[in-house]
Amino acid sequence: MIATSHILPTLGRGSYQLSATRRIAFGLALAIAVSLANADSPHVGSPKRVSERVLQLVNAARTHGRRCGYETFRAVAPVRLSGTLESAARDHVHDMAAHNFFEHTGSDGSSPTERLARTGYRWRLTGENIAYGPTSPEEVVRGWLASPGHCENIMEPRFTEMGVAYAVGSTRGNPVYWDQTFAVPRKSKL
Repeated sequence: MIATSHILPTLGRGSYQLSATRRIAFGLALAIAVSLANADSPHVGSPKRVSERVLQLVNAARTHGRRCGYETFRAVAPVRLSGTLESAARDHVHDMAAHNFFEHTGSDGSSPTERLARTGYRWRLTGENIAYGPTSPEEVVRGWLASPGHCENIMEPRFTEMGVAYAVGSTRGNPVYWDQTFAVPRKSKL
């Protein structure tokens, strides 16, 4: 059986406005699907190892200039893991897995920025990538980099911190839900 991976980006307040061309590219990115074989009980790995591997892959991507849709990015500084951002990401993936849904808005109506506020994290700029289906850090990062909006979040030069989490759903096929949250702490300069 084949499952589909869906990947959606979002930027919080303080972000830039999307041009018409970028809105079209974003719309096309929403349609991107990555097919993978569906396993009965996927084993992604320990949360700590997964976070470290995603960080390694993201920072490797950030060391090279790249094109994300119509936007060109230069190489940018690495991001570091944040336990607080990871907590917000973990809460959201567990919510999606427990309630069998896939979107940026939580089952309680919360936005990504509201979930960050709940953790006490004070941010100046934030972005979120989510995914459904990939069963490894390599697969999820590859999918995000292939999608213009997600790639833009990964390559955003102002982001300095990242948290990532996954949860395995209990519905048929045990789908894997992912959340990657980026931010610039309020105390930082943009």
